[in-house]
Amino acid sequence: LPDIVRSMASRPRHEALRGLITELLREGFGAAFSELEHERYLVDNSGRIDVAWGATVIELKSDLRREERDVVARMPDYLADASRGSAPGRTTVGLATDGATLLAYTLDLGRLTSIGRYDVDVDHPERLLTWLEPLLSPVPEVMPTPIAVALAFGRYSLAFGRAHAQLQRLWSEVGDHPEVRLKRNLWDGLLRQVYGDDVGSDALFLQHTYLTILVKAIAARVLDLEIGDPAEMLSGRLLANEGIVGAVEADFFDWPLLATGGDDLVRSLAAETIRFRLRDVKVDVLKSLYESLIDPDERHDLGEYYTPDWLAARVVTAAIPRPLEQRVLDPSCGSGTFLFHALRRLIEAGRQAGVPPAEIVETCADRVFGIDVHPVAVALARVTWLLALGDLVQDRPPTLSVPVYMGDSMQWNLRPLGASAEVLVDVPPNDPPLRIPAGLASDQHLFERALDELNRGLDTLAEPEAIRHAIALAGATTEDAAMLGQTFAQLKELYLDGRNHIWTFILRNLLRPVWLSHPDHRADVLIGNPPWIVYRHLSADMKDRLREALRSYNLWVGGSLATQQDMCALFWARGAERYLRDGGVLALVLPYAALNAPVFAGMRDGGMERVRVAIIGGWGLERVWPIFGAQSGSSTTSTCVLFGERDRAGPPPAEFDRWVGVLPRRDASEAEAAEVLAHMRAAWPRPRTLLAASPYRTRFRNGASLFPRRFVLVEYAAAGRLQSRRDAPRLRGRVGSLDKRPWTGVEPPEGPVERIFVRRIALGESVAPYRVLDLVTGVVPMESGAILTAASADARGHRGLAAWLRDAETKWNEHSNKGVDGAPRMTLTRSLNHLQKLVAQAARSPIRVLYTKAGTRLSACWLEDDDVIIDHKAYWSAANSLEEAAYVAAVLNTSIVLDRVKDLQPVGQRDPRDFDNLVWTLPIPEFDASEALHVDLAAAALHAAGIAARIELPDSAHFTAKRRAIRQTLVDDGVAETIERLVDALLPP
Repeated sequence: LPDIVRSMASRPRHEALRGLITELLREGFGAAFSELEHERYLVDNSGRIDVAWGATVIELKSDLRREERDVVARMPDYLADASRGSAPGRTTVGLATDGATLLAYTLDLGRLTSIGRYDVDVDHPERLLTWLEPLLSPVPEVMPTPIAVALAFGRYSLAFGRAHAQLQRLWSEVGDHPEVRLKRNLWDGLLRQVYGDDVGSDALFLQHTYLTILVKAIAARVLDLEIGDPAEMLSGRLLANEGIVGAVEADFFDWPLLATGGDDLVRSLAAETIRFRLRDVKVDVLKSLYESLIDPDERHDLGEYYTPDWLAARVVTAAIPRPLEQRVLDPSCGSGTFLFHALRRLIEAGRQAGVPPAEIVETCADRVFGIDVHPVAVALARVTWLLALGDLVQDRPPTLSVPVYMGDSMQWNLRPLGASAEVLVDVPPNDPPLRIPAGLASDQHLFERALDELNRGLDTLAEPEAIRHAIALAGATTEDAAMLGQTFAQLKELYLDGRNHIWTFILRNLLRPVWLSHPDHRADVLIGNPPWIVYRHLSADMKDRLREALRSYNLWVGGSLATQQDMCALFWARGAERYLRDGGVLALVLPYAALNAPVFAGMRDGGMERVRVAIIGGWGLERVWPIFGAQSGSSTTSTCVLFGERDRAGPPPAEFDRWVGVLPRRDASEAEAAEVLAHMRAAWPRPRTLLAASPYRTRFRNGASLFPRRFVLVEYAAAGRLQSRRDAPRLRGRVGSLDKRPWTGVEPPEGPVERIFVRRIALGESVAPYRVLDLVTGVVPMESGAILTAASADARGHRGLAAWLRDAETKWNEHSNKGVDGAPRMTLTRSLNHLQKLVAQAARSPIRVLYTKAGTRLSACWLEDDDVIIDHKAYWSAANSLEEAAYVAAVLNTSIVLDRVKDLQPVGQRDPRDFDNLVWTLPIPEFDASEALHVDLAAAALHAAGIAARIELPDSAHFTAKRRAIRQTLVDDGVAETIERLVDALLPP
């Protein structure tokens, strides 16, 4: 197989490729030579099929990068011809390949539909067979590894391709049905809570529908159940008949059953799961499936990164020493990774203690709980919880309830009501919310009886007063019964309006957090990986909520750090307050900044209000790679694990555990992680401070946020026969590899702009030790200290700039982040001048000192050009003299300064990142021309600048290579050592 795949990847000639495909079919899938047809003519002799095997036709190409259009033109005829001779009920599939790439197609109502793509991987040849397996050989007994499941059902799988095309057709038929629209709107509202912003789309809803159908089928396969009636499977009745409740419920995603052909889609997806030996699952495979469905460009935007199994298993082992006794809750359980490993630890402990299997299963249901507000994550987690039981599922009690709930663990919907509280349940699009008494919701038995009365009333169209009376008889207080009577009146209206069949599911799940926060039901261990969503990425409404919530715990820092406040801090505080017993333990995976950043200081020092939590341990994972983000080169924030104890006070311990090692891949197994990770005790990271020890702290400021870059950074455009005007050159926005979505798909502005607004710009990469590297050109709409809009530029007679800004503002209004009212959260003008960083550069300064905002090495230089604008990737300050500029640059370029602030830097996936103002926490004195040491430093820096200026740096070299060349030359000259010695004398130890 490796030789076949290696040869295919080279895009061999036609006959060689035919031989490789034939060998692949025979060796990989057992195709008999007599079953393979080569060069088969179509019935009408209009063409020939290169290779045919049963219901599969294969078209061979030299290079699909050039010939895909030809495939699309010819494939419908090939598929139509093949379908005439295929067995009834068998879907005909077409493959086109040049060896390196395989494209899969089918016909849907006579139209060609793309259903999958695979690029061969010579390092993992077996993955080609896994991808082809559902198409060519649905053989049972496949091991359910994360890779196998993702290839079989992920974004580029044949299963997803076929299902997605059908779902789009079904959606066009029933998408406007009142019940379907209600479910889609409720789903959208929950996602707003998950991400703090509007991310819902029809495409994502269809993707979630596909995934939910799939995992419900997997739940049935765990019990070897035959799936006859799709409605039984999707509603959970199939499992309920076997005594398992809560694993599958009627939810937002059963809408395909309302459309023609929906039953067939559900059956075909369920059939795809037969091949896997699901009881042999050893890790949370469903998270890999979910991640594989997300567009890689969207994954960072959605924060869709789940905890690796090896890390979850280690946290579980450390946090749950007595698994048979301790009650465990993951308040943001995602796909269920921590639940899986907590259950496996409990099961192993039970077996070692000789506990009967049935009792172990009952203990699992009574000890390991999960909540998540993401509806698809909950569907995954419930099935993951079931998969974790393995063979013990056969020893379950007559009734087994899976304790994983779709709910808001932060309880944003809980509102004080006199001495009590009520839970508000949104009714989209604009109806008043449903109101449920929180006291009644915390009594599970009474709440279930109340739900039964509500359902009975809807079936009989009872009067609200009758329901109020029945709920009072069931044991509710007069006030609670009256409120539920009013709620029933609303439900009855929704029922008569065709918006029903979902509310029991919604109410039962969204109120579970209230029950779990009751003192009798709280956990001994709160574990997991809460959402890391920083304040600046939230909607306006969620910003208000988070700010007030953090203030209530004394965790709000505000000021310049407001944008860095993080949702995970609220999970730490509110999770402990509402779900953890006195003396209970928290064990949460958090951003590395939680160890030492000022924005998390309130968490660390135990000074929270409303609840006390002392940090009792921590793990630093900043030197373990990869954990989250891309497989290589990621700048995703690095990670730590914090352990805390409720109702205990005190500072963090003096030391923490640091883990170091490079993993073979992000989803490494526990054994692979154990082999490469080393562990050591180290001093707790020194807290970063907001206090300045140097007077330069108030003089330096960050450069301007020139974003989106293609609206500001420019290149000179071709001007045509008439050439550009000298006073208004023709420009085009510069497109770069570092542009971010959604701007990568936006056409940059183009046109003439008055030269007075064409400025040179210093980026972070323009700054090198003692030398300014390449500057870029930009359009800067600033005049006389004012930032111009299209309208104001037009009013001042700047027609070129006005047209440029008009185009940019239109595109900004269309693509920038929106508030709840649909309008941009800020104007383009306000964005360019964020925190007054652009107008601060209106005052001309003949000499300015610059240093880099981020990196593994600090670089500083000075600029003697008052026309240049400084970008936000650099910090700058006006200097009073050339000597002062040289003195400051000398200090900042030394390894002494770097070594003293390195441990304060935020840590990226592999390396330290931002310097920002950390350098000014050192006692760097202001330049004094009467101080001999200061003068000597300035003279040495001027000498270094002269050397740096004479170094020939190739234009093609990367800026990091240019910086290295300068540093090495200064070392060779000896001036670098001189400056290091002088700075060592300047700064106290």
